[in-house]
Amino acid sequence: MDIKTKLVIIIILLIFTVVIVLQNTNPVKFKLLFWDFQASLIILLLLVFLIGVIIGFIIPKLFKKKKVLEQS
Repeated sequence: MDIKTKLVIIIILLIFTVVIVLQNTNPVKFKLLFWDFQASLIILLLLVFLIGVIIGFIIPKLFKKKKVLEQS
């Protein structure tokens, strides 16, 4: 996949994310282990999106390091 294709896909995903986030502004209640929280759905959606992006960048780098170590 070339760089232009990746850039177009990233831009489309960001646009979808912004649209979804802006349409979901209601406060919601959620549980995390033993704690109860209440926050705007925007914050939760952005948090989940950022966690996904971070994981998406970290996991491929870990596999690349593993392959480099196996080839040595």
